[in-house]
Amino acid sequence: MNESALWVQFEKFRFVLGMEWRLLDPTEKLVRGTLRQLRKEGLKWYATLGPQDFVGTCSHISQAQQPLHSAALHLADQWSQGGLELFAFGMPEQRVAVVALNNGRPVPGFDFIGTMTEAQALIEEFEAIEEGQLIRRVGDLGLLADEEKLSAPVVFDQPSSGSRLKQIPSMRTVLVLIGAMVLGLAALAGIYQWQVQERADLLANLPQPGPKAPPDPNPAYDQQTNQLLKSLPAQGHAQYQAWVQQAQRMPLNHQGWTLTQLECKADKCVADWKRDFGSVQDFFDNPPARTHHTQHLPNDKDALGQRMQSQHLAVAVPPTASYTQIKDLPSQADGFREMSSLLQDLSLLGGRELTVSQAQLWGAGADAAALKRPVFKGNWSAELPLGVAAQLVLPPFASVSLLKTTMGPSYQLSGEYLVRPNAP
Repeated sequence: MNESALWVQFEKFRFVLGMEWRLLDPTEKLVRGTLRQLRKEGLKWYATLGPQDFVGTCSHISQAQQPLHSAALHLADQWSQGGLELFAFGMPEQRVAVVALNNGRPVPGFDFIGTMTEAQALIEEFEAIEEGQLIRRVGDLGLLADEEKLSAPVVFDQPSSGSRLKQIPSMRTVLVLIGAMVLGLAALAGIYQWQVQERADLLANLPQPGPKAPPDPNPAYDQQTNQLLKSLPAQGHAQYQAWVQQAQRMPLNHQGWTLTQLECKADKCVADWKRDFGSVQDFFDNPPARTHHTQHLPNDKDALGQRMQSQHLAVAVPPTASYTQIKDLPSQADGFREMSSLLQDLSLLGGRELTVSQAQLWGAGADAAALKRPVFKGNWSAELPLGVAAQLVLPPFASVSLLKTTMGPSYQLSGEYLVRPNAP
C-alpha cells in the first residue's frame, strides 16, 4: 500500500502522482460500500475510473490543497489513444513522473514520481514486462525510445471533474451522519405515512397519462453547435497564421542552443532545444523573444546531453466575418470535395501523407434523425514543404489542431472541417 503520494502544480491545477491502483470485484464497487473497507485499511484519498470498478488510493498527501486531480486519470481521460502507453515527464524540484496505461487504465505499480534514477529503473521494468508488445511512448525528457514529444505544462492542463480525488470520510463523520439520519427518519415517519395515503388518494382520482415523449435533443444540440461555429474562425486559418508567424520569429540557434523541434497546439507553441556550447543558465537568463515559459529537461547522467524547452503564446486574431448559421456551411459533398481538391493541389507543391475523411455526425450520443440542424465533422492531415507555410490559405470551414516540425524540409499539419448535411 502507498504510504503517501505527492502533488505537483501547473498553472492553477494540482495533479497527484504515486497512487495505488486496484481492480475491484463486481460485488465491491464503491457505490456498494467499499469505502468502509478502504477506511479500515488506513486510506484517506481515492479516485475512480469509469463505472467505479477501478480505484486509485493513498493514505497521505503532504500539504494537500483541494481540488486535487489524479495525474494518471487525467492522462487516461485526455491523452490516451488506447493500448499500452508509457509517459515520462520532468517535474518541479528535479523529479520525474512515470505513468503507464493499458487501454486507458492506470497500470498498478506504475503511477510514480521520484528521482531520475528511480524513474529509469521503473521504465526498464515496464519495458521488460511488456517486451515484444507495441507501446506508445510519450514524454519530454528523452528517456523513452521513439518518444512522442509532449511537454508537461501542455499535458497537465484543464483537468476534467472525472479525475478529481475525493476524501474517504472518517468513522466519526460517518457516525454523525448516521445519527442525524436516524433522528430525521424517526421524526418524519408519521408524516411520511400520512403523505403516502394522501398521494394515493389523489392519484386515484387523476386520469392516467399516456406514454411520455422522449426529451427534445435539439435545444441542447443547437446551443453546442452555435458555440462550435463561433469558435471556428479562431481555430482555423487565423490560428494557423498565428502559428506560422511564431515559427518565423523563432531563431534556429540561441545562446549556444539549437532548435530541434517546434510543436503548436491551440494558442501555444513549444520549442525543444539541444545544447551546442551554451549553458542552461545562459538560456534561462536570456530566453528567445516572446518566451512565455522556460523549462529545463535534466539528464542526471549526462550534463552535456541536457535539453531545454521554451513555450510561446500564439494567440489567433480571428476575422470579423464568420459563419453564424449552420446553413452557411458547405454541404457534406461540397466540403469533402473542396478539402480533397486542396490536398490534391498541395501534392503538386510537394505535399505528402495527404489524408481526408468524410464527415460524420458531430456530437456523441446524438440521433441524426431527431436533429433539425445537424453538423458533420471530418479530419484532414498533410506533410508539407516549409516553403508553402506562409502562402497556404485554409478554407473558412476548416480548423487546425497541430503543427509540428523537426526543423527539416517539411512540417506536419492536421485539423478538422465542419459541414452541413447534403440537401435531400
